[in-house]
Amino acid sequence: MKKIVVGVMVLSAFVGGGCAGKGDAVPIALALKPSTEKTAASSVSSVNVLVTPFGDDRSDRTKFGVRQSLWGTTEPLTMKNGMVGEATAKALAEYLTRKGWRAQYVATGSSLTGGDVVISGKVLEASADAHGSLGSTDISARNKIVVHAKNLSDGSSITDTIIHTGTASVAWFEPEDAEDILSEAMEKNFEKFVSQTKFVGSALQFR
Repeated sequence: MKKIVVGVMVLSAFVGGGCAGKGDAVPIALALKPSTEKTAASSVSSVNVLVTPFGDDRSDRTKFGVRQSLWGTTEPLTMKNGMVGEATAKALAEYLTRKGWRAQYVATGSSLTGGDVVISGKVLEASADAHGSLGSTDISARNKIVVHAKNLSDGSSITDTIIHTGTASVAWFEPEDAEDILSEAMEKNFEKFVSQTKFVGSALQFR
């Protein structure tokens, strides 16, 4: 009889959990992971690059995605602080600096004096979803951005649309896991942008 009672209790837990609804929002940060490089990259150019806030053109600006537990509860993954477009631009400026560019983030309304190249853009997708199963949670992230670089010396410009998708699986989900995979997807896009461009004099051009 004890075994039967225990079995019923466990089954009730599964059924009860399966009927669970929405949970509290889970805030996550959108930023680059700390650099693991011990020394700074050598300067690749003396061109001054200014990165301005990106526009947020996502279809749903209220969240990145959801975390769905084994029991059926869904929790929206939301922005921890700031705006997605600003966070993306700050992360890009930081990434470029790590790669030896003379880059800096410039807030909306700030002067662009001293810049040779002004980078702006749009965030088309920045999503993260986590789906729990027995013993693991599968996480997927997708980042799609448009990067527009305008050369102030001659008025020319280049525009690049780049996308990256990443996945990971963890035994026990923590918000940092979603942050890591979303950060990785964003950084891969930055890496692709850098690999496809070069400086010609004071202008940025495609290779």
